[in-house]
Amino acid sequence: MSNDRLQEFLSEAQELIDALNRDLVQVHQQNGREDPEVINDAFRQVHTLKGLSALFGVQRIVQLSQNLETLLDSLRLGKIPLGPEVLDLLFEAVDLFQRLIAELGREGGSKDAGAAEVEDLVQRLDRVASKRPDDGRTSLADFQLDPAILSVLTEYEEHRLRENVKAGRSLFRIHASFDLMLIDKGLEDLKARLKPVGEVITYLPSAEGGAENRIDLDIVLGASALPREVEAALAGLDVAVYEVPRSSASPRAAFPPPDPGRGPASPPRPSAPVPPGLLPSDPSVPAPPPRRKTGAPAPPEGSVGEEGGTLRSVAQTVRVDIRKLDFLMNVVGELAVARAGIQGIVDRIREMQGMSELATSLFRESRNFERKLDELQAGILEVRMVPLGQVFDKLQRVVRKISRDAGKEIRFSISGAETELDKLIVEELSDPLMHVIRNSIDHGIEMPERRSAAGKPAAGTIAVSAYQKGNHVVIDVADDGQGLDQERLIKAAVARGAVSEQAAAELDRREVFNLIFLPGVSTKEKVDEISGRGVGMDVVKTNISKLSGIIDVTSERGHGTRLSITLPITLAIIQALIVRVSGYTYALPLNSVLESIIIEPAEVRTIEQKDVITLRGQTLPLVRLSDVFRLDQASARRGVVDKVFVVVVGMAQHRIGLIVDDLIGQQDIVIKPLGRALRDVAGIAGATELGGQQTVLVLDVAALVEEALAAEVAA
Repeated sequence: MSNDRLQEFLSEAQELIDALNRDLVQVHQQNGREDPEVINDAFRQVHTLKGLSALFGVQRIVQLSQNLETLLDSLRLGKIPLGPEVLDLLFEAVDLFQRLIAELGREGGSKDAGAAEVEDLVQRLDRVASKRPDDGRTSLADFQLDPAILSVLTEYEEHRLRENVKAGRSLFRIHASFDLMLIDKGLEDLKARLKPVGEVITYLPSAEGGAENRIDLDIVLGASALPREVEAALAGLDVAVYEVPRSSASPRAAFPPPDPGRGPASPPRPSAPVPPGLLPSDPSVPAPPPRRKTGAPAPPEGSVGEEGGTLRSVAQTVRVDIRKLDFLMNVVGELAVARAGIQGIVDRIREMQGMSELATSLFRESRNFERKLDELQAGILEVRMVPLGQVFDKLQRVVRKISRDAGKEIRFSISGAETELDKLIVEELSDPLMHVIRNSIDHGIEMPERRSAAGKPAAGTIAVSAYQKGNHVVIDVADDGQGLDQERLIKAAVARGAVSEQAAAELDRREVFNLIFLPGVSTKEKVDEISGRGVGMDVVKTNISKLSGIIDVTSERGHGTRLSITLPITLAIIQALIVRVSGYTYALPLNSVLESIIIEPAEVRTIEQKDVITLRGQTLPLVRLSDVFRLDQASARRGVVDKVFVVVVGMAQHRIGLIVDDLIGQQDIVIKPLGRALRDVAGIAGATELGGQQTVLVLDVAALVEEALAAEVAA
């Protein structure tokens, strides 16, 4: 399989697996209550995945899909109940699909990887699917249904019909007429209106036929509603609603009994003449003409009329490889560099005698170019943005599995799933968030009996929320567990040699909580499969730092813990403040710069061997970039330094001042990765190119803030 075809398969397959996961999460959130529409949608996702995998020759996924499809088919037909064992197998299949896809995506990955895992899961799926409960099939004799209709129902439709009758719902026939070329849109609209009222069991071409260029359908609906309620849901559509009468032998009345407060009961009457097609054939009963509702909406402009047609696609989306967007973003970055060069040329022409008119014209065109470039940049950034719900959906499955393994009941809530981040950042968030959730379940949430003894609900709560804050996105993960034990954290850190006893005694509350991010530090006494080895949280902090983010911890003993992750919206192309330090030029991401100030050298004070200043009544720690990067002070500005430039930067609620020699200006930049030699240098996020083919380093503000705040711990 060529690389292009492989990428096409991986993209399609991942979408189907994500959709399957969302369906299963929805079933889990409904506490196992069978939603036929969701189960049927999951069946369709697996069926499509099977066909796609067969087309690309990925036999392991074909094998697993086929057996999973059989199990889901048994579920949707009511042949087996949906219990915890079945739901566990379904989620396990999703996990295995993900591993198989990941293996294929690796360089040199094999299509036959995971053979043993697939075979084991296939056997367990078959064992569950082969279980058959007693078939106590519900009789359809309560309704006067035409055998001709029953004979064309699929097995699934007949099952759903029996389930509706078993639940005591009424049956309705809805006769609808659609424009032949707009039937898909019209039918979807009708089904969407009927969903709150009942369940659409089937839709079939009407025996009455239809006008030219139109098609008439008979829809069978099961609903616990009155005819007038069904008609109200379809108001304005070209439909007629009939209730299917019950057999005379049926013990249940076809209509609700009269209200005793309204006087004598009047004989029931149907909402419309009983139509043919859902009753036994009777040639003496004439077929009623289709009833047209007034006020039906006109076809949209440009749609197909009776005189012609169109071949235009209704799809409004295009799937784009992220690497193509990266290439476009690099091109935009190069254009931003060219813009800076053009601006420099304009400035030089302005200084030349007799060139003012040319300089003005060139400046005008340069400004126009700048506006269009900004629009292009904003458009590409918007295309790269994806909702965080892509990650949050996967966390649902993780929570369910880990909580069951730990013997704990967890209520998992999500808010802000629509908050958007750069696609590349979202992809890198999956593992850190999974570690945080795992840690909350294992360390934070207590066992049910312990929670009950403390007066808490037996089920613990983990809430994940996301929201935009300026040019950053904040993701909070909060639990209502036991909170962090500060004394135990300090003992664990001292025992591991991560901090000295003297330094530990001087730590403030925040610094104590941050000990959980040190390698090897764990408060759990017993190591198990979930956690306890002191790995995970240090990886979380490392991965978040690589994304130029920062993570904060707050906790209250006995009431829970909250971890807040602050991330930039994008790392692709950003505005930067260009500064000079000891003769070297650096770029500072402007989304982390709060302000730039000039102070007198005498304003700098030293507290506990740290430089600070007082800014608007608050103490601001200072960091000399020349000291951070061990630059030669002799190459700094010559002469008497009478002014000090301070760039105030911040991440989350933390603020520090960076001391620099000069402020050069602002410029759009594209951050490019460094080579292996400089990849792990603290405080450096990457490199970028300025005008005149000048390459400079981009500072990692999050790492600089972390280093400044952690200085005391390191001591």
